[in-house]
Amino acid sequence: MQALYRNHMGDDLEVVQDARVSFDRTTEALFYQEHIIPAEKCSGHEHGVLVDIPVLSEADKRLIGFLARGCTSGDWANVLNDITESGIPAAEVERLALWIKRLPPHWTPFGQQVIKLRMKAPVPIRTQAFKSKIGMVENEESRRYIDSTPELFIPEFRERPEGSIKQGSGGLHPHNKVFQKLYTDRCREAIDTYEWMIQEGVAPEQARFVLPQGVYVNWVWTGSLYAYAEFYNKRQDSHAQGEIQELAQAVAEIIEPLFPVSWKALTQ
Repeated sequence: MQALYRNHMGDDLEVVQDARVSFDRTTEALFYQEHIIPAEKCSGHEHGVLVDIPVLSEADKRLIGFLARGCTSGDWANVLNDITESGIPAAEVERLALWIKRLPPHWTPFGQQVIKLRMKAPVPIRTQAFKSKIGMVENEESRRYIDSTPELFIPEFRERPEGSIKQGSGGLHPHNKVFQKLYTDRCREAIDTYEWMIQEGVAPEQARFVLPQGVYVNWVWTGSLYAYAEFYNKRQDSHAQGEIQELAQAVAEIIEPLFPVSWKALTQ
């Protein structure tokens, strides 16, 4: 699976500037640091990309924290202190938890920073990624128009979770290698059938039905900083499927260095 950088618009300083426009105020970076996105993490940039990353003042960092939390650092500290004190009645703990849950993040400054990535994942993982999106758009390769040999994703097979849990998985299955061979053989057979159907003149839009779910799909994915953070938060949860967690981490490795202050505020 892959998440590769295409381009982006904005940075942490832009987040602050967009928020301060409410008061008709601006701010400046203390200085800029160079960040290099290596060629192997880029799509369409064979020599990599050099990006200038603004270093913010403490005041601007606090503003980003406020925007992401929906409350001041003082209010947040007071609530954390109340919860960690011993002897708090259950009803009061619930009240504090609900207050935290209902905090309205000031998300629009994060929504104006945009990142475009080139993504690759097997069909079910691509579907999970799309289920987590908020205001994101994608253009995906279509096997109505292409008939090249699909690339196959080969997973490490895990055990079923214990008990009555209906989703997720356990550790590596003791017969992983056996299942990998069975899986690969069956999938290769389906891919060979697909290619034979294409050669025999079957319409590509129908021949694709025989392909296994384990084949890779490539797409271009564009979304705001806030949207990618929401995707990451949902798909890095311990209950998420292992493969989508890996993909979410690959996305984070691209975006975090570009927006270090905002990404930390939105995801931690």
